[in-house]
Formats: sequence, C-alpha cells, structure tokens
Amino acid sequence: MATTTRLPAPTTLSDAQLRGTECVWCGGRLATTTAVDLGIRPDPQFPWASWFPRACPPCHRART
Repeated sequence: MATTTRLPAPTTLSDAQLRGTECVWCGGRLATTTAVDLGIRPDPQFPWASWFPRACPPCHRART
C-alpha cells in the first residue's frame, strides 16, 4: 500500500528515523513485527547513500 503523503526530508530526521527504527512521521519506536516498510530511498543530498524509512501502523494508515 503506497503512501499519499510525501515523506519528510532526510535532513529533518533523526538517525533512528533514517535507519528505520523510529517512525518517519511521529518518531515513535517501531516493533519489527508491526512496522510498515516504506522502501529504501536514495538520499537527495548524498546520492551514494540510502535511507530506510518505516512508519508505525497508525501514521501509515493516516497517509494511505
């Protein structure tokens, strides 16, 4: 299921949000069993690097 909302800019996120251990929108800690994978994304500032956004189910539902 795709999101209908753009993701926050990587420069505005914490390291944990970039690694996918916290929700990209609310910053809540994610459980491996319930986190929604939003796909590997290239970092626009550093094209050789990637970031791994994930969301908690409530934030993902609100944006799909």
